[in-house]
Amino acid sequence: MAQENIDIPDDFELPVGAFDIPRCYDGDLKSVIIPEGMIRDRVRRLAKDIHEVIGNEQLALLCVLKGSYKFFTALVDELSSARYSCPEPMTVDFIRVKSYEDQSSTGMIQIMGLANLEELRGKNVLVVDDIVDSGQTMAKLLHTLKENGVKQSWTALLVSKRVSRMIQVPENFVAFRIPDKFIVGYGLDYNQKFRDLNHICVMSSKGIERYKNK
Repeated sequence: MAQENIDIPDDFELPVGAFDIPRCYDGDLKSVIIPEGMIRDRVRRLAKDIHEVIGNEQLALLCVLKGSYKFFTALVDELSSARYSCPEPMTVDFIRVKSYEDQSSTGMIQIMGLANLEELRGKNVLVVDDIVDSGQTMAKLLHTLKENGVKQSWTALLVSKRVSRMIQVPENFVAFRIPDKFIVGYGLDYNQKFRDLNHICVMSSKGIERYKNK
């Protein structure tokens, strides 16, 4: 079965007042573009799509922290159900990726949290991330995994922004394709705030000013 894409239109925005938003964020959000219920339903379908493609093969899920933690948790739950009869177990690992982009453009990344990349050698790996825009960090991560002997890799993304990529990367399983807007929520942050929001929202100018690094 062909995978269906979910494209959020450029002008699609729902009123913040129609949703249960923590009071600490009053005035910080312009609109809701993806409600929590829609995310959960979409993740359920995405898990079935993943299982249809990968099948009963062994699978290691790699969570890229911090932004994808909510998406990852929901996806693991749904994949556990979809893979209920699989003879091969599903494993999980967690990493943080930091890019080093200095004037010399060394292209180096630091992978933190996974004690030994040898653990993934010869395995099928599904990289779970919150968002892709420029593509640079994901490209480097996938290259590092390949260099360390991963058998095959796929990406599962919560959102893919409709912007020009500096580097094209595989976008195998995408929950939502969205316009180029300043979004937060469902794990996505702005200076470590808003990760606790259950919905994906567009920031207001007031919120951007309030939480920007001084």
